[in-house]
Amino acid sequence: MITCSGCGALCSQNARLCPSCGHAISIPDTPTLEPSGTAAGAAPSPVRSHPPQSGGFSPGTVLIERYRIVALLGRGGMGEVYRAEDLKLGNVVALKFLPASLQNDAAALAGFHAEVRNSRQVSHPNVCRVYDIGEVNGQHFLTMEYIDGEDLASLLRRIGRLPPDKALETAHQICAGLAAAHDCGLLHRDLKPANIMLDGRGRVRITDFGLALSSDDAAGRSETAGTPAYMAPEQIAKGEASVRSDIYSLGLVFYELFTGHLPYQANTAIEWRRAHLESSPRAPSSVVKDIDPAVESAILRCLQKDPAKRPSSVRQVAAAFPGGDPLAAALAAGETPSPEMVAASGETEGLRPLVAWVLLAGVIVSVTAAILLSAQTKLYRRVPLEKPPEALAERARDILQNVGYSEPPADTAMGFYEGNEFLRYIEEHDKSKARWDNLETGAFVFWYRGSPRPLDSHSSSPDEPMAASVWTDDPPLDVSGMTLLKLNPRGRLTQFIAVPPQVEKPAGVANSPDWAPLFSAAALLSPEPVGWSAPPTLLGCGSRHCHGINYTH
Repeated sequence: MITCSGCGALCSQNARLCPSCGHAISIPDTPTLEPSGTAAGAAPSPVRSHPPQSGGFSPGTVLIERYRIVALLGRGGMGEVYRAEDLKLGNVVALKFLPASLQNDAAALAGFHAEVRNSRQVSHPNVCRVYDIGEVNGQHFLTMEYIDGEDLASLLRRIGRLPPDKALETAHQICAGLAAAHDCGLLHRDLKPANIMLDGRGRVRITDFGLALSSDDAAGRSETAGTPAYMAPEQIAKGEASVRSDIYSLGLVFYELFTGHLPYQANTAIEWRRAHLESSPRAPSSVVKDIDPAVESAILRCLQKDPAKRPSSVRQVAAAFPGGDPLAAALAAGETPSPEMVAASGETEGLRPLVAWVLLAGVIVSVTAAILLSAQTKLYRRVPLEKPPEALAERARDILQNVGYSEPPADTAMGFYEGNEFLRYIEEHDKSKARWDNLETGAFVFWYRGSPRPLDSHSSSPDEPMAASVWTDDPPLDVSGMTLLKLNPRGRLTQFIAVPPQVEKPAGVANSPDWAPLFSAAALLSPEPVGWSAPPTLLGCGSRHCHGINYTH
């Protein structure tokens, strides 16, 4: 039983509020080891601080003309926490005060300042925001985000363990918050359920960065600090802290989250030290029979004695849990994924170095071979396009002018296509080694269209206006004044189509057309097609693979 500090009534060990007066009840946590000069291998002693016997501030008290006290939220070994109104900004905050016995303790004050300094480096939805530090009548306090909820330790004491789905959701949020701290170069060093808050909507906030260190400061440093029940073997034995020591603590939190128990049983710091160093954790499935095997595997991987065998990052831990996709979670939260997050979003940590180097060498050789062979395998590398499309278009306009189509069109279109019929003919009839050496006359065909009205592809639709583009036969050549010319890459005319007027002129003596401009443009030797009677009209077959000038009369 616990005695309520508000009215003195006896309350249940699992109670959060006093049933008599509604006062918030603080349940003592596992003692925390403060930084000390303990030698490596020695058994550190927990440093405890005694909480004040009653609340120092009554509701309605205004501090430094800004914060109005609303209620005492809790009291523990590290001081009192009040709910307060920020009169300047108009929102609700939490005020965390150092215990009276530590107000003049230089080390405690340094840790208090460090908590503010470290916490302000991390900005993430799953990390409790700390705003500033202040002092009133010699009492130091910090202002932080007010979370209308309870810590995970209290919740687990009340209900034993979370349902699997909720535990999985909570685990992913804890990973996201801790990963954000690691991205800022901070090691928490005291991750435990008591330092993880859940608000009224079940959203996680990681709190208490009082023992946090930067990765650079932690390198080569031997300092035993943290909570013995949640410390990694190298942390409790040698005072070594790293990302992987935080991951070990994370594994212990997850073990308790999914099973309602810790993998070891101990009561003193010495017993906890021996458990972490010498004992093997109980398999979570021996505690909870229906636990997901993937969850059990991820937890046990975090609890490896050898740091090198643990995941190298928190995001790899998150990815190992069912539904673990830290990349998608970051994008959904509006964050920019880091390279580490992208790398960790796969199912494994990566390839072995030898395999990775062999594959990289294979890729480099393949790319080099593709570049060197492209001249032999790519058609556009074998066919010299001596004239750019603009020059070929100008050539087409000159031909139109020379044959009497001098009126500027309302719209034009042009492009290239492969002369498949030409290439197929060579493949079927020429078996010599040099058959692919002279492709410039027909491997590519340039086409140019003119129209007295805008050219609009009939293949497009109102829903997808850009799904198709103008082609040699789309839209159809069915409007008087439409023209189509096809040239080879050297500018030689290979096809000419002109749609005649719909209304013929009165019958009379037909003048013989001047074929010379067309024969000249087509580079034909004969000035007049043999066996054809005048007056001929030049028409094309309209096919995408049609070559040559077609004559009808």
